[in-house]
Amino acid sequence: MTGNPESDAAKMSRLLYSEMERKLQDMFGPEHRTAAQIAFGGAWQSLNRIAQHGVGGVQSAIDMVNDLTKELSEVESFSIVPKPPAEIEVDIRIKNEKDMPFKKTVAPFVEIEAVCIAKRVHFQALVDTEKSGLRCNINEGFSVRFKTFLGKQTVPINGSAILRYDQNKQVVMEASTKLPGIDVPVSFTLPLKQLLHEARKHVT
Repeated sequence: MTGNPESDAAKMSRLLYSEMERKLQDMFGPEHRTAAQIAFGGAWQSLNRIAQHGVGGVQSAIDMVNDLTKELSEVESFSIVPKPPAEIEVDIRIKNEKDMPFKKTVAPFVEIEAVCIAKRVHFQALVDTEKSGLRCNINEGFSVRFKTFLGKQTVPINGSAILRYDQNKQVVMEASTKLPGIDVPVSFTLPLKQLLHEARKHVT
C-alpha cells in the first residue's frame, strides 16, 4: 500500500521545521540566543505546502542567511517566515545602526564610502539557480554612502538584490541603484559578511 501524500508532506514539514529551528538557533551566540525570536508564519499549512515542493531550496536559503546573520552583533530579535513554494521572509532587529567603512570606486567620480545597516532589516528571498544565490526583495535595512562630484549621498538599497557566495566562500550582495544627477544606475558588489565580521570585532 502506497503512502498517503498528505501524510508524507506532514512528515517532511516536521523535518523541515526541526531543521530550520536548529539552524536558526545556531545563528546566535549564548549572549543573544535568548533574544532570538523564530517565527514560522502559516505554521503547518505553509510548511506542508513547502514540503510538497521539496525542502532543498528553502534550506539553501536558510543556510546562506545563517552564514550572513551569525556575523551580525547586537541582535534583539530575529524572525524568519517560510512562504511556499520556496521563499523565506526575514525580519531582523538590532540594537544600534551600523556604519561600516568600505572604499570602492564604482563609476567615474563615484566612490562608495560606507555600507549602513539600520535597526531593522527586512527582506524576502527566493533561490535563484542561475545566480547560484538568493534573489532578494529588500524592503528596508541596507543603504550605501557614496562620494560623488555632487557631494556625499546616502542611498537606500530597495527592491531587487542578489545574495551569493564569492570565490572565497564569503556572502556578498550584488545590487544597483540610481543616484541623483547620474543618468544610469550604478551597480556594485558589497562584501557583506566581511564587513559585518569587521564591525563585530569593534563592538564592546
